[in-house]
Amino acid sequence: MSRVLGTYWITPTPTAIRRAWKLCGDSPREYQLLRRHTLKLAFWPGSDDPADHVDIDWDWIRGRERIRLGELRIDEQINGHDNVRVVFFKANVIRPSETMPRIWLLTVFSKKRQRFGTSQIEAWAGQREIIVDRFCDGSQFA
Repeated sequence: MSRVLGTYWITPTPTAIRRAWKLCGDSPREYQLLRRHTLKLAFWPGSDDPADHVDIDWDWIRGRERIRLGELRIDEQINGHDNVRVVFFKANVIRPSETMPRIWLLTVFSKKRQRFGTSQIEAWAGQREIIVDRFCDGSQFA
């Protein structure tokens, strides 16, 4: 696969797009800055060990590693917001009509507390289930 494309398709959900625009204050400049950071996930190397990544600061969401829910940490200030997080779901299979697996961006927000709330994590797991049900045979992602 070409290095220009990376090794994953990056697909934001409508929720992620809406929250990104809100976080960016409807500024195209700030939105493109956020987009540039999220597109780094397209070049995710084969290893899932966060220590192997120099340019991408990410980790699995604690307790949800098995279903591949992760968070991308963005240190650069975006529209005056520090500690921006992008929650994503990394698919583990390639859909029949595609050439690469997908990373689905679930939401974007400025993190205020160190830990995630249980209801937040359950909502993201629910979003993941909707993606699996709508776009792939659920057994492929189990």
